[in-house]
Amino acid sequence: MRCNSMRFNSVTIKNFRNFEDISVDLTNKNVLFGMNDVGKTNFLYALRYVFDKDIRKQNFSDTDYYKKKVEIPIEIVIAIDISDTENADSQKLRAKLKGAILSNQDIVYIKVKADYDEKEMMGIPVLYWGGNLEELEEMKVHGTFYEIDYVFNAIYIDAYVDLYTLFKKNANKLLVNDKDQDKDILDSICKTCDELNAQISGLSGIRAFEEKIAPEYKKFRHDDISVSVKSEIAIKGLYSNIVPYIKQDTDDSLYPTSGEGRKKLLVYAIFDLLSQEEEEKKINIFLIEEPENHLHRSMQIALSHILFLDDKYQYLFMTTHSPYVLTEMDRVNLVRIYNEDKIVSRSVLYTVPTKFKSQRKMLNRGLVEAIFADKVLLVEGPSENVLFGKVLSEINPFYEADGIYILPVGGFGFGPYYETLDALQIDNIIKTDNDLRKIKGKEEYSVLGFSRLNNYIGEKILPDMPISESGVEAKRKLYDDNREKLDEIREEYSLYLSRCSLEEDLDEVIHDQMITYLPNADGNPIGYLQDAKNNHMVELVEKLTAEDCKCIYEHYNFACLKEVMQ
Repeated sequence: MRCNSMRFNSVTIKNFRNFEDISVDLTNKNVLFGMNDVGKTNFLYALRYVFDKDIRKQNFSDTDYYKKKVEIPIEIVIAIDISDTENADSQKLRAKLKGAILSNQDIVYIKVKADYDEKEMMGIPVLYWGGNLEELEEMKVHGTFYEIDYVFNAIYIDAYVDLYTLFKKNANKLLVNDKDQDKDILDSICKTCDELNAQISGLSGIRAFEEKIAPEYKKFRHDDISVSVKSEIAIKGLYSNIVPYIKQDTDDSLYPTSGEGRKKLLVYAIFDLLSQEEEEKKINIFLIEEPENHLHRSMQIALSHILFLDDKYQYLFMTTHSPYVLTEMDRVNLVRIYNEDKIVSRSVLYTVPTKFKSQRKMLNRGLVEAIFADKVLLVEGPSENVLFGKVLSEINPFYEADGIYILPVGGFGFGPYYETLDALQIDNIIKTDNDLRKIKGKEEYSVLGFSRLNNYIGEKILPDMPISESGVEAKRKLYDDNREKLDEIREEYSLYLSRCSLEEDLDEVIHDQMITYLPNADGNPIGYLQDAKNNHMVELVEKLTAEDCKCIYEHYNFACLKEVMQ
């Protein structure tokens, strides 16, 4: 299958830092997530050793080798699909490869290999590339530049990048004075600097300091020297003390120490400008660490819009701990890195289902909060979320910190969520109602709850023939007649069907308490809860005791809670 652009396919990392041997499927937008200390930054560094000449200059130390196994080489291999010969980026890469790839080869492999030199006490990275992984050609190097450095421009944005350091480092690129009138202005500035230095030298305090400091210096070293105090502008150049200020359009005041959030966004704006300088000649690759740092939730969402919708970030590798940064994600490769006996990963290409495009933000926000968890309980709506959250917090006040998350799916159904969670190997449990629905024109009722479970499992395990009655007793009979199969489904698939509904199942457990806690229910707590689901459930939950919660937790009807806590 031919792609319609240059596309990243995969990366394999061997014997590098905390990665013994890991292979990850890639695409052009990749989000790396996981708990702290699982290697997200190390993953980005592996990519940087391929694409970033600046980090490559550092070579490898013995600590860069997995558990210091220096007898085994470090190997990092990137596979890129360049089958679309009309794509400009594919053309740039193929042109530089020349004889290293044949015309009928559509995948280019770029490899970094570093054998450890005991005498030099380092591993020097050597680059290879070609269309056949088994017969790669050593890449030509010109000084510190490999041929790949003329193709790719790696833009690494650290989580804690400093605005002023970034600006000063790139001032000559950002502030190009190439207009005719600039010459006259620069001459005038130089003249002013000379006059400034003359005035500085004339100050009595300056003269006294210059006279006293030289003899003091000569006590340590007998040199024929003197000390002069000058303006740094004259010595270091025009841009030595230039910094960007943030200014409100309606206020002439300058704010050099404006909030860290604004500074962070200005950093991204500067990187955007720098990338424009290279985009015609090279392929820009953005490697970004935790862009959410110092950004308020609303700013994170705004940044998400840019990162995932702006073509400038066509090739993106990003680490994050924030669900808000992923709000706008679509056609994104989600890469979960986690620790079992060793560091492993799972990835899935997440695409917003077409029927949910208009509701992408709502769908994404639910999903991306869930993917940061270790175990997820999928429930139908806010009532379950309120009740189950209360019960779990009584059993374990730190259940969320332990990686447990309750996700109400609302009107989306469970499919878009559990499919992604399954692919990432995040344990997920589904709790759904035993719904019945009257068949139009008939006195029969379809067994929606049973059909839903069959659909999730992928085969007809439960009977799905219509039944002739509805109501609570009909639901309970339907459940009890098939309880053995339903218990097997619980055990094997982590799918939990209510005997009836949330409210009716709860009434079985704490009926007397519900009568007491809901005085406005007029003796009908089930109807009361179903009448205004979320509000009335909140009213009930606020009155539940620790003993009530324990009874719910231990009851068969709510066994899903015990499983999510295991």
